[in-house]
This record gives sequence, C-alpha cells and structure tokens, in this order.
Amino acid sequence: MEQNYDWTETVAERKIQEAMDAGEFENLPGKGQPLDLDYDPSVPAHLRVVNRILKNARALPEWIQLEKDIGRETQLLSTTRERTLRALRYAKNDASRVRIAERQRADHRERISLVNTLILKYNMIAPNAARRAFAPVNAKQEMASLEDAMARVRL
Repeated sequence: MEQNYDWTETVAERKIQEAMDAGEFENLPGKGQPLDLDYDPSVPAHLRVVNRILKNARALPEWIQLEKDIGRETQLLSTTRERTLRALRYAKNDASRVRIAERQRADHRERISLVNTLILKYNMIAPNAARRAFAPVNAKQEMASLEDAMARVRL
C-alpha cells in the first residue's frame, strides 16, 4: 500500500509541475491576494455570521473554554492540596489541624465533582475530531490519596 501512495504522489507532483511549466497557474482569480481562512463553504451562512461576531469579540467556543476550565480546576486540585498539607504542618494545635482537614475534605470533594461535571459536559459538546481524552477523576481514589497525605503530615 505504501508503494501505491508513493506512485500516486509522484504522478501528482509531475502533473502539478507540468501545469506550472505550462503557465496554467498564472492567471488564477485572487492571485497574490491573502487567503480568506474564515470562509468555510460547509458552514451555513447564518452560522458564519455568528462565528465572525464571536471571533471579533474574542469569544471561545464553549468546548474550548471547557478544556481550559478542566485544566485550571485539575491544577487547583493539586495546588490546594499542597497548600493544605503545608497548613497542616504548621498548624499550632490539634483543633486547627482538624478544622483544616475538614475544610480540605469538603473543598476537595466539591472540586472533584466540578471537574467531573466539566469533563462530562465537554465530552457531550466537543466535536469528535477535536475532542481530547479527559478521564473523570476517581473520587474514591483521590479522597483516599488525600487522607493518606494528611495522615503522613500528622505523624
């Protein structure tokens, strides 16, 4: 199969070169003009207008914004976890350690839920061709890992 590809590529290149040598590309409409990369004939006209307005407003499609939100929230999971572990290390007494741990557990559960909701929504609306593979956060495993880390800090 690889051989057929090389053969057809060679023939195509030769045909293009012959056309260029014959001057067939000299008087094409739009020669020397920049390409209009915004025009897509497969998009209906009313959507092209909407897309142009959104582009001029620098708005992102919802699925791209969700990608960014998922990344940000996932990063916040680890950042807030590290801050909490640091706060536990420097807590002055057991009562403050308990408050910090309880607050972190609740925040962590909420953030995991948010990340998983964002991933679910992203998977529903992102175009198949552009979809990235986001796996939901395993809440049980993540909470167990947090408990482990907090227990090590208390020792």
